[in-house]
Amino acid sequence: MLVRIIVGVIAALLLTIAGFAYHLTASVAGERTQFDATVREWVQTRTTIAEIESIDEYRGTESYAVVIGKNKAGTPVVAWMTADKVSFDRMDLAVPRKNVEDAVNKAFPKSEITHIVPGLEKDKKFWEVTVKDANGRYHYLHYDLFSGALLASYVLSPT
Repeated sequence: MLVRIIVGVIAALLLTIAGFAYHLTASVAGERTQFDATVREWVQTRTTIAEIESIDEYRGTESYAVVIGKNKAGTPVVAWMTADKVSFDRMDLAVPRKNVEDAVNKAFPKSEITHIVPGLEKDKKFWEVTVKDANGRYHYLHYDLFSGALLASYVLSPT
């Protein structure tokens, strides 16, 4: 009898945990879907981007939706967007993402690149690369978008 009660309590706990995990996952997925829909609307009404390749987010002193794509002439472009402003540039003049990945992998051979996004701080445009090293530390690297020069490097130690 006691075993049945214990099994019943464990089953109820597992169902509660599974329901909570599902709700959390659905909530996050719904927020991402809404973010993408809002950004697509901004692109359509506020830029010349005709083909979207990726939508991402840069979080610095100000958060931006970052859209990489091609304009109506087929030129690769990037747009940093908020509800109030848009900044735009050509990606064909930028250092290719692959070159940045190669430089990071050379500098941090036993690490994992977790995120790469074009960043914008004031008028400075750069590639922000997040790297997790073999010791579990996160490195935030800023490479100039057009020259590839390392502008800044920040390290966060695991807690």
